[in-house]
Amino acid sequence: MDHATIALILSIIAVILAASKWIYDLYADRAGRQIHTRRRRGSHLRVELLTNQANCFITRGGHLLFLVSCRIYNEGDQVPITIQACQFQAKIGHRWQDTELYQVPHAALFPSLLRNSLPISLKPEDRQDFYEVFALDALIPSTTIKIRLKFQSGRRKITLCQDKFNHRVDDHPVFDILFRVFE
Repeated sequence: MDHATIALILSIIAVILAASKWIYDLYADRAGRQIHTRRRRGSHLRVELLTNQANCFITRGGHLLFLVSCRIYNEGDQVPITIQACQFQAKIGHRWQDTELYQVPHAALFPSLLRNSLPISLKPEDRQDFYEVFALDALIPSTTIKIRLKFQSGRRKITLCQDKFNHRVDDHPVFDILFRVFE
């Protein structure tokens, strides 16, 4: 084989790989636009993220801060549900990483923060809005990040909610942003 044939074969392989990545990105973006909620069989708990610009991640001092607003529904018509725990994860690269609560002294001022409300009891066919701020000590490769919320009910049933967040630059402290959301 001469050099021209090898160059032609390599360029064909490169074009095929580029086209397949473009098709995959198009498909993944289209599939990723929908909010995904997954429940175990028999769970009446449903979680949706609120979208009035309250869901974002903000960089502060080397940390990523996630301001999460969610609405939790009890779709059962007879049994109240108790939520015992909540876990927040962010996808960096190909791995889901656990986050921790953003610890500040004035977080106790917000009774609607999830950390101040657990355990939560929802009556049948009831709903409630909650907010939380999570911190992650990691670098991310883009301005969009995938997140996952896990809620555990009193009967050990897990409900997942997945979505994407977009980066938002804001010079205000996170809890000032939360005050503006409540107005």
